Amino acid sequence: MVQILRKDESDVDILLGEPKRAIRSMVIPFLVALAVVEINQFVDTYWVSGLGTTDAEAVSTVIPIYGLMMCVGLGLSIGATTTISFALGQSDKERARRLAGNSVTLGIILAIVTSILIVIFFNPIIDMMGAGSVRSEGWSYMLPYIILSPAILVYTIIGGTLRGEGAARKSTIVQISAALINMALDPVLIYGCGMGVMGAGLATALSSLFAALLGLYWYFSGKTMIKVSGTSFRFDKEASREILGVGGPKTVQTLISNATDIIQRVFLIVAGGTAAVMYYNYAWRYIGLVGLPSRALDSAMIPVCSAAYGQSDLEKMREGYWYTFKLVVLISAIAAVFLFVFADPLMQILTQEESMRHHLEALVWTIRVSVVLIPFFALMGIEASMLQAMKKAKIPMYFYMLWGFIKLALYALAAYGYLGVDPFEGIIYIMVGMHVFGGLALVYLERAEFKKLKASGQSAAPS
Repeated sequence: MVQILRKDESDVDILLGEPKRAIRSMVIPFLVALAVVEINQFVDTYWVSGLGTTDAEAVSTVIPIYGLMMCVGLGLSIGATTTISFALGQSDKERARRLAGNSVTLGIILAIVTSILIVIFFNPIIDMMGAGSVRSEGWSYMLPYIILSPAILVYTIIGGTLRGEGAARKSTIVQISAALINMALDPVLIYGCGMGVMGAGLATALSSLFAALLGLYWYFSGKTMIKVSGTSFRFDKEASREILGVGGPKTVQTLISNATDIIQRVFLIVAGGTAAVMYYNYAWRYIGLVGLPSRALDSAMIPVCSAAYGQSDLEKMREGYWYTFKLVVLISAIAAVFLFVFADPLMQILTQEESMRHHLEALVWTIRVSVVLIPFFALMGIEASMLQAMKKAKIPMYFYMLWGFIKLALYALAAYGYLGVDPFEGIIYIMVGMHVFGGLALVYLERAEFKKLKASGQSAAPS
C-alpha cells in the first residue's frame, strides 16, 4: 500500500512512529544504494582488469588490507546509527548531536591511526602473503587510501549518522554520489591521466571525499534534523564510549569475518587448487547479489528498533523485528529457489571464454548446494543487528569468534581428506552446515536476550 507522507512529517516522526511503516519508508532507498555500490564494484573490476594481469593481481592482493581499514568505518557507522536512534527515541536531541559529532571525530582519529599502521606493516604483510612481485603496484593503489583515509571513514560514518535519524534518502544520496563519481573518475584517472592503478585508488578516495563533504554540508547548513556546529565535534568521553560500546564489537566482528575469509582460501587451494577458489567466489557473487534486499531490510530495521528501545517500547521494537524477520525469510527462500533453478544459465554468463567452459558443471553444482545457506546467512545478519540494537553487541562478536574458529577447523579437516569425502565438496557441505547452525544459534541467542530484557522490565538507559 502506498503511504502518503504529510508535508510537515519529518524523517524522525516516521522513525519514531509505526515500525512497519518506518521500515518500508527506508528499505527502498537502502536497496537502491546497495545495488549501485554493487554495480560500482563490478565497474571498478572492469577498468582495473584492462590494465593487465599484474595490476589486477595487485589490487586483488591488497584489497584485504583496504578491507581492514573499512572495518573501522563500518563499526563506527553501526555504532552511530544505533546510539543516535536510541537517543532520539528518548527525545534527547542534544545527546544525538554529540553522538553524531563524536562519531566523525572518532572516525578521523582512527583513520589516522589505521593509516600509520598500514604504512608500518604494508611490506611485512606483502612479504607474508608472498606477493613481492606486485609490491609496487599494490602500494600505488593503497597510497590514495592512506592519504585520504579520514574522508573514506567519515563518508561511511555519515551514512550511519543519517540512518540514525531516519534520513534514509539522504544516506542513500551520499552512498550513490560516491559510487557514481567513482565510476566517472575511474577511466579518466586510470587511462585519461595515465595514472594506472593509482588512479583507481584515487578515484575511490576522491569520490569518498566528495560524499563526506556533502554530508557535512547538510549537517552544518541545518538541512538535517540533528543540528551540529564546531562544538559538536569536540571529543566527549561519554558519547565516544557509547558509540564504541556498539561500534567496537561490530568492528571486531567484521575483522573476524574478513580474517576468516582470507584464511579459508588456503584450505580451498589445498582442496582443489585455484579453481576451487573460483568456484567458491563465483557462487558467493550470486549469493551476495540476491541478498541485497535482506541487507536493505536489515539496514532499515536497526534504527527503527534502536529508536523503539530508546522509547522503552519493547512491543514496538519486537514488531519491527518480526516484520523484518518474516520478509527476510520469505525473500531469501524465493532467492534460493531462483538460484537453484537458474544456476546453469547464470553460470554460463561467467563461462563464455573457451577455457572456462569445462568448469561449468562444477560451478553449477557449487551454487546449487550453496543456495541452502541463503536464508540462514540472512538470519545471521538480522539477529546480530537486533542484538546490537539491544546494546548486546558483544554477544554476536563472541559468537562470530567461535563460529569462525569451528568453520576453519572443519575446513582444514575436509581439505586434508579427513572427512572421507571429496575435499572441495566437503568444504561446501561444511559451509552450508555452518551457516544453518549460525542462523539458528543467533536466533536462539537473540530471543533469549530479548526475553531477559522483557522479564526484567528494563527501561533503556545510555551505555
